[in-house]
Amino acid sequence: MSFSADVKQELCNLKRDRGTDSALLCGAILSAGSLVIAPGKGVSFTLSSENGAFVDFIKKIISENYTSATFTEEDTNVGFKQKTRKELSVESSVGRQILTDLGILEFNKDGQFTINRLGDSALTIEENSKIAYLKGMFLGAGSISVPAPVNIDDFSKSVKNSGYHMEWVVQSGLQAQKISELLAQLNIICRSVERGETEVVYIKEADSISTVLGLFGAVKSLLELENQRAGRQMRNLVNRQANCISANIDKSINAALVQLEAIETIKNTVGLEALPDTLLDVALARLANPEGSLNEICEVLPTKISKGAVSQRFKKIIEIAKEVG
Repeated sequence: MSFSADVKQELCNLKRDRGTDSALLCGAILSAGSLVIAPGKGVSFTLSSENGAFVDFIKKIISENYTSATFTEEDTNVGFKQKTRKELSVESSVGRQILTDLGILEFNKDGQFTINRLGDSALTIEENSKIAYLKGMFLGAGSISVPAPVNIDDFSKSVKNSGYHMEWVVQSGLQAQKISELLAQLNIICRSVERGETEVVYIKEADSISTVLGLFGAVKSLLELENQRAGRQMRNLVNRQANCISANIDKSINAALVQLEAIETIKNTVGLEALPDTLLDVALARLANPEGSLNEICEVLPTKISKGAVSQRFKKIIEIAKEVG
């Protein structure tokens, strides 16, 4: 399985905090559910995913909280690779009750309803509720990609520290904004972008991805990620030390240290969010690649620019740091 699938499998196997079931269930339904209106049967929902463990996990949560719930399950093949998608349909009366309890559906006295794409009533001000909501959203519409594993005993060449990516892909701009707000409240820096008809909230900084995995309780996946990062850093460190006779490398490393110090100054004063997007992009790229050259920074930026442009943006960041420090 992929690292992303392994993370989701671990999350589904964890012992739950039953007090956060509503927040987790709400996030899962909003991200992977579809509203169903059947004539004569009323309103309910279906949950579908290529991750069968996730669907089974949500079924278990519903069964434990709504003991009268009955389900219909169906497996279908999708895509040219014939992947299997599992669909879980919830019987209408219980489905309506769940959607109402979570605040996804709001009925008036005439029986008409409106849809709340955030399900705010399932969230509380408690941190564990916010984490459960984000976890449910991630299980239903999230993924993580990490660089391919490296052989730490092979020091013949350096490896890139880029390639870390965690995202939530949702259908609503309101949902993307909510995810961003909750991550910010947990001190996680994220970005969002439109991708076709979807909204994507993403994290590129490996440290932040590790923090999220820790908050989710995915300890095994967190350790695997950190072990890989340590191996990559060790291999790069040995290579850097072996090549320190080069003045150009010394100059590059010294410049990177100055840039990192400036970024930390801004982060600890006004916050990185205060930077314009063009400067924030290079700041996050430097944090994710503390030893990377300007060429390596160019390669990981969302918008391709020249090495000279990157250098100018770092100079501006250093100037800002001097002003706020």
